[in-house]
Amino acid sequence: MPTYDRNASAFFFIGLLISLAFGTHYAHAGARAASNPPTLAVLPFVPATRDAKNLAQRMRFAVAKKLSRDGHYKRIDDHDVNMMIDALQMPWTPPVTTADIQTVIKSLATDQTVAGFVKARRLTLELFIGTTLAKTVSATIPPNNTSPRLTIEKMLTDLCHVQFHHVRSWQIDPSAALKKIFDSRPNLVKDPDFSQAAQSGFRAANWDVFLMKQDYHPPLLSQEAAKTLAANHAAIVPQSVVSPRAKGYCLMLRTDLGIAQSNGLACESNWIPVIQADRYRLIVQYHSNAPRIRIFINGFAYSPDQFSNTNILASQRREIYRCQVLPVTKNTGWSQTGIDFTPQSIKGMRKKYPIRWVRIDFYSYLHPGDAFFRHVQLKDITPPAKSTP
Repeated sequence: MPTYDRNASAFFFIGLLISLAFGTHYAHAGARAASNPPTLAVLPFVPATRDAKNLAQRMRFAVAKKLSRDGHYKRIDDHDVNMMIDALQMPWTPPVTTADIQTVIKSLATDQTVAGFVKARRLTLELFIGTTLAKTVSATIPPNNTSPRLTIEKMLTDLCHVQFHHVRSWQIDPSAALKKIFDSRPNLVKDPDFSQAAQSGFRAANWDVFLMKQDYHPPLLSQEAAKTLAANHAAIVPQSVVSPRAKGYCLMLRTDLGIAQSNGLACESNWIPVIQADRYRLIVQYHSNAPRIRIFINGFAYSPDQFSNTNILASQRREIYRCQVLPVTKNTGWSQTGIDFTPQSIKGMRKKYPIRWVRIDFYSYLHPGDAFFRHVQLKDITPPAKSTP
């Protein structure tokens, strides 16, 4: 029997899952937009010894998730790969030869396949194009208390020429000219200070809370009611919950340990019209008493298909763009973060599927507790075109 998916280190595996949360919280935009991408399978990684079995399983998980995000591949589900190996009655224990791998590839009929071998903490990856071994790369995986993310990404860039984009926690051009443009432009966010719930309806109609199958507009609560908000819920609350003398309202997300370390809790803005290839700036203030916070900007094109409802515009939109700010952590009082970004479809799809809307997504995860957001600003900062003489 194969040696995958057994006796994994729970703590490290949860940490790896959370580090990949921004890829599993939503299906990746590029994967849905790419046309006819090559099929790819990631085979169970083979440990040289019993002690390396857990590391092999975790590294396969990391590689498979990384290769699922960028739209380059249509990845065969790991379970289907495992079932094929079982059906072929292959033990998948050392030694696993090139001929063994080629037998599995022929049965799966994949365009590309990644095989992996772990000896101590040395990981070797092999890329097969069809049944031909095309390239091999190796690297030492850092200790368990250090994230293997950068090591895995470098290996996959060398192996498959996949590029991984990293953003900084504050990715804003500091130029005075752009700041002046930002200050002069209108805010595109409806209900940026979460105050409309107090004016009508007692719910924030321009914001949506998502937790598994739950989808609702966050309700307005008093400061006293905010203290007893149930776990894994969101609400609009007075800013005085965070700062006793502060006026106005803010968004509050409350999570328990189970949700924080699995699905996480999200709240998204309504659809915000944008112009593809224009430059935008998002600035928001946040506070967390424990949870880690990640902020996404998800971009959508108009792309109805056979599953769309002609009476519901949302069903005719397709998410094909995303950028994100690196996670921010527990802080005291209010802090500010932001990002400059240019919403744009992947190359080759820009004319057919231009980005027409974005949604701002606040996501709380990893640690249980409360996260808060206020003063959301999204503005077009594209400099005015210069007239030609």
